[in-house]
Amino acid sequence: MIKQNALMITQKGRSQESNPVTIYVTALTLGELRGYVDVDRWSPANPEGYQRPPVDRRLREMARYVLAEQGILPTSILLSTRPEEAVPLHFESVANSDAPVKWGVLTIPDGAKLWVVDGQHRYFGVDRAYEREGAAELEAYPFPVSIMDNVDRYVEMVHFNIINTRQKKMPTDIVDRHLLMRQQKEGIKMLASGKRGEKEYFQATATRIVDMLNEEQGVWYHNIQVPGVAGRDQGLVRQHAMVASLDPVMKDNWVRAQRPLDEHVVKLLTNFWGALSQVWPEAFASPNDYRIQATVGIYSMHMVLPVLIQRCLAERDLSQDKMREIIQATGITSEFWHKEQGDPMTLGTGMQSIRALAQYIIEQLPASSQTKVKM
Repeated sequence: MIKQNALMITQKGRSQESNPVTIYVTALTLGELRGYVDVDRWSPANPEGYQRPPVDRRLREMARYVLAEQGILPTSILLSTRPEEAVPLHFESVANSDAPVKWGVLTIPDGAKLWVVDGQHRYFGVDRAYEREGAAELEAYPFPVSIMDNVDRYVEMVHFNIINTRQKKMPTDIVDRHLLMRQQKEGIKMLASGKRGEKEYFQATATRIVDMLNEEQGVWYHNIQVPGVAGRDQGLVRQHAMVASLDPVMKDNWVRAQRPLDEHVVKLLTNFWGALSQVWPEAFASPNDYRIQATVGIYSMHMVLPVLIQRCLAERDLSQDKMREIIQATGITSEFWHKEQGDPMTLGTGMQSIRALAQYIIEQLPASSQTKVKM
């Protein structure tokens, strides 16, 4: 049996279809929850279940988060009890009142069942760290919980659906900004959290590079949308599209070896896009009629750039003129990128189509006479 201080809240919407629901808000430790929680997962044997199976990758990430990172989980886990359960919860208020919020003591008797409506990856991720990693102290890890009392399985499913479909995800442009702030605060410590930390570290670096590119005289000067900045919410591409498109460039070993990294990459990108504007002047003169400065253009050309870097390094020349010379030798013209009369390969916006387009352009690049190596 568990006795815990709790708030009792009664909620009801204005609709006639809305029924009052009692919600207990409290905190329960992992050790306390382990004896009570259950998950109503869908399966052929349980066709009325509504939960998805836990994703092992997410459980590993959560376990790593509580073991090696901040490990703070402030968002409440949503639980519920059902009317058909044999052992009900009991709440004793410290004062008699008809107020919609009451303070008191919640009793969860032995044999009661708490169904996980939302938060299974948080709960089972911490449980994994406790069980598999031998982190015995996590038995006392407290979870904020909200318990909907006496609701049926259908109501659980409705709330599960609302939580997982109606909540708007954070805009990716804002995520870029958050990562940049984290990098400024944590520095290379971000890399300590494995592959995710490495990805986020270089995504933050790419965000700073995009900001610099947006202020650099050239084809991207004030042409990258920056959300929330007056006068800068218009442009040819969104900030996050440009940041994400730089992933192949940021993974390039030669690029990562440059110091200072930001300035070198901005100079590299300025030379690269300056060269493209010389090879395809019509496309850059009327960017809204062509796709080179749209999503398909930036993603595909940034996949081409690491190969172009190697071509240029073979001739010890990464100048704009050398890049222009090599790209011009592909024979590709501005019309290739035209929105109406252009090559059909430029119409696709999925990553498979973009990779195919990038590979096509790479195969048109001339071979360098300096790249022949005896094998």
